[in-house]
Amino acid sequence: MHGVRHMEESALLNGLRGGREDVFAEIFNRHWEALFREACYRLKKHDEAQDMVQDIFTDFWQRRHSIQISTSISAYLHGALKHKIIRHFSRSRLHQSVVDHLLLRMQTFEESILEVIAAGEIQKTLEEAIVHFPDNMRQIFLLRSQDFTIAEIAEALGLSQQTVKNNNSQALKRLKHVLTEKHPEVTSSLYAALLLFIKT
Repeated sequence: MHGVRHMEESALLNGLRGGREDVFAEIFNRHWEALFREACYRLKKHDEAQDMVQDIFTDFWQRRHSIQISTSISAYLHGALKHKIIRHFSRSRLHQSVVDHLLLRMQTFEESILEVIAAGEIQKTLEEAIVHFPDNMRQIFLLRSQDFTIAEIAEALGLSQQTVKNNNSQALKRLKHVLTEKHPEVTSSLYAALLLFIKT
């Protein structure tokens, strides 16, 4: 095992393709922690993050004979994780952490809206509005809320970057409209918070 720990990536990949379990274990040990931290940051759930990273490594081992890596093992694994997370969020009807993050940002943005938020009125408004977005718009909005870039979302969903930008902008306009209608007294602060939180 001493030799495996000091292997360069090209040797690790050759060993992996040859079915060496000790090489796979070394790759796992080198990259598990960073992938798990990234998954926890994105998913906010320890168990889901652990399962997702485990799936990444299971797939990595199963595809060992045909796997092609043009960058690095780390970049490949992080890319696989990112796409898996995007698919996870794109299947979600409404990810609660999105609304939670929006509310937190609004709270820190202006103290005057704390009472409205505490009453649960704004949370309900946001949830109802996002749930009724068209599928693509909702998926894109949720992914942007999780800090995925326009380019990453476009690639994962098979859309043009302009389509992603347009959908995200339309989502913000819809939220502004519903907030103006239901909470006119705090709309300026809320919309400013949305723009800060979700970059178009």
